[in-house]
Amino acid sequence: MRQGMLVIAGALILTAPTFPAQQNAAPQSQQQQQGPKPKSKGEQDALMKVQTAAQANDPKATLAAISNVLENFTDTDYKPMLLNMAVQAAQQSGDYAETLVWGERAVQNDPNNVEARAIMAETIAANTHATDLDKDQSIKKIDDNANKVLDLLKTANTPPLGVPVDAWPKEKMRLNGEAYDALGQAADLNKNYPEAIKQMQAAMTADPSNPLLPARLTKIYNDAKQYDDAIATADKVLAMPNLQDQIKNYVSAQKNVATRMKAAATPQSPPASPPPAPAPK
Repeated sequence: MRQGMLVIAGALILTAPTFPAQQNAAPQSQQQQQGPKPKSKGEQDALMKVQTAAQANDPKATLAAISNVLENFTDTDYKPMLLNMAVQAAQQSGDYAETLVWGERAVQNDPNNVEARAIMAETIAANTHATDLDKDQSIKKIDDNANKVLDLLKTANTPPLGVPVDAWPKEKMRLNGEAYDALGQAADLNKNYPEAIKQMQAAMTADPSNPLLPARLTKIYNDAKQYDDAIATADKVLAMPNLQDQIKNYVSAQKNVATRMKAAATPQSPPASPPPAPAPK
C-alpha cells in the first residue's frame, strides 16, 4: 500500500474527538478543537470504517467507506484527506478509469493537490502506449499534472492535511520523483530519448531510494539503443538489497534485451580467407 494512505488513515482518528453519551458534554479544550474533527458520532463511526478498511489493505472497501462518508456527511472537515485516500485506493486496486475519476474530483476540490496530480501523472503514463490514438492528449495531461506538481513543491513547506510534519520531507522526495518519472515516461512515448533520460535521472536524484526509477531508465536506454548504459544501469539495480521480484524480473528482462541487441549490432569479423590453393605443377 502507498505509505501516504496509511499516514492519512491514521490521521483520521488521531484528530477525531470522542463523543460522550451525555447530551450536555463539557466543552472541548482548545487543543482538541484544532484541526479537522467529525461533527457527530455518526460521522466518527463512518470515518472509523474508512480507517479500518485502509489499514486492512482493502482498496475496494476503502473506496466504499469513503463514498459513504462523502455522500452522507457532505460538510465533513475530512473531505480533502478522504479524496486523497480515494485516489490512492483506486490506484492500488488497478482501476485506471476510477483512479482518474477520483483524481479529477480531488483536483476539482483543490487545484493545488500535489498528491492527486502526481498519481494522475504516473497512472496516465503507465497506461499510455505509443500506438494509442489519443496518445498526444494523454501526454499533455501527464506533462500538465507533473509540471504542476514540481512547481507546487518548490514552495510547499507545509504538509497537506493528514501528513505529519516530520513525514513531509520524505513525502516531498517521493512526489518529486514521481513527477519527474512521469515526465520521463511521456518523453519516452514521444521518442525524445535525451529528454526522457534527463527526466528519469532527475527522478532518481529526487528519490534515490526508489528502485523502480532506475529500472525504468534501463528500458529508456534500450529504446535509445544505448545498450551499454542499459546493462550498466540494470546491474546497479540488480545489486540493490531487498529488491522486489517484480522489479528484479523486469530489469533482468531489460538487461537480456540490451545484451542481445548489443550483440546483434556489433559488426562480426569476416571469416578468415582459406589459404591459396597450391599452383599446379
